[in-house]
This record gives sequence, C-alpha cells and structure tokens, in this order.
Amino acid sequence: MRAWYSIATSNRTIHRGHPLNSRARPTRRRSLGFPLTLLSLLIFGLATTFTGGFSGPLAAQTLPGTGNRMFSEPKFLPVDEAFSYYISLPEPGIVVVHWDIAQGYYLYREKFGFSAGSSAEEAAMLSAELPPGIAHRDEFFGDVEVYYGQVEARVAMVTAAQPLTLFIEYQGCSEQGLCYPPQQREIELE
Repeated sequence: MRAWYSIATSNRTIHRGHPLNSRARPTRRRSLGFPLTLLSLLIFGLATTFTGGFSGPLAAQTLPGTGNRMFSEPKFLPVDEAFSYYISLPEPGIVVVHWDIAQGYYLYREKFGFSAGSSAEEAAMLSAELPPGIAHRDEFFGDVEVYYGQVEARVAMVTAAQPLTLFIEYQGCSEQGLCYPPQQREIELE
C-alpha cells in the first residue's frame, strides 16, 4: 500500500516511491513461477524414477533404452567390441568369418559384403553362405533379418595371386537405438 504523505525538502516535494527519493525502494511483486516449476519437475522426475516410470501417451515419446533413470544416457560399446570377429581357414579356398555379437546388439544380414583382390579398386565380389537370420522390424530399414549372439559367413575365395586382401563390409545396431555406420575391414591373406 502506498503512503499518502510526502517529504518536504528544499523547495520541492518528493513523494514516497518517487524516483528522486533516495530512501524509496520500489515495491516488487515476487513471482513463485520459476521455483514452483523447478520443484514440480524435480518431484515428477523422482516420482517416475521410484514408481517405475509412467504410462500413457507420454511413455511412447521416451527413447528406447533410456529406462527410468533420470538424467542418464545409455552407454554404447565401441563398434569393434559390439561386433568382434576373427577368421578361420577350414579348407583350401574357403575363409570363414566368425562374429561374436555383444548382448543387446545385432547385425543386419543384408548389409554383409565380401570382396577380394590386391586393392579395394581391383577387388572382385565374392559369394558368401550366411545362415537365415531372425525377422526384425527395424525403424530405419523396415522388415529385415538380423543376427544376435554369433554368426558365421563362409566365403568362397577365388584363386588369385598372393598376397590377397579380403574386404569385409557389415553394419549393426544396438537395441537401445544407436545404429553404427557401415563398417569396412581389410584382412591380409597370405
């Protein structure tokens, strides 16, 4: 409430609340909007953390794999840990590429490619035997076949001058929503 009195000083009158009044302090209305919003977000976050999340239309907007952990992000393996491989030579003219796929990750059947040559420019495409994959509905590629756990590709090599380089292409994803870019590896065969 404003005061109805004034202060008389040297030929001028300064009213309470006037900008020239050095003792006057402007009255401010303090808003509780921001602190209340912050408090409600904190309570909501804690409630969803301890009650196992929420359901309904908002639940569909969360990212896969984020779970109920507030302020946490999923951790992804480096591509060579998620999809480690090695080769074996079971018989002449056959190379078997073995992949060990980390839990929670998968490789696309259609993204495998094999070629051999003395250089990438001169490499000839090779045919490979792959087992049937598991049907999977993928948000990026639609209906595809994927591999979980382990997979082997039997590659028939063409006889050529030694040394020979085997070029391998593959691509995989994490079930938590990260798709790695297509990978290309070179293996020197002697």
